[in-house]
Amino acid sequence: MTAEKRTTLYLVMAYAGTAAIVLYLAATTLDWPDFVRGFSIGLLLVSLGMLMRRKLRDEYIQSLWTAGTSVAFVTLVIVFLFAPWLEGFFDGLTGLDRKMDTPASLAPALAILGFFAGFHLKRLRGY
Repeated sequence: MTAEKRTTLYLVMAYAGTAAIVLYLAATTLDWPDFVRGFSIGLLLVSLGMLMRRKLRDEYIQSLWTAGTSVAFVTLVIVFLFAPWLEGFFDGLTGLDRKMDTPASLAPALAILGFFAGFHLKRLRGY
């Protein structure tokens, strides 16, 4: 496989992963049927599996990967620091105590979304 085909495959898998995590978050937020969540998780697993393959990476793709992982880490830190506070704030405003564990349920999906956001922002900026 040529370097150009590897890069194209890698970028297509990044687009598929982005679409999958957005679909998953929409399905979870809007309470869509379970098969939509399952489809999005399956698509996400395939795309992440392809993105993890080291032999598909060159220096440019490695820099995109590094940007994505950095944003994912920062996203996790922000979610774990501020999500409980935000949940308590909104519960206090509405007068409801939903007893949800928001950081534990949102953190993985938001970290993956952060990865793809960092990946694509770095790619679009062209550095």
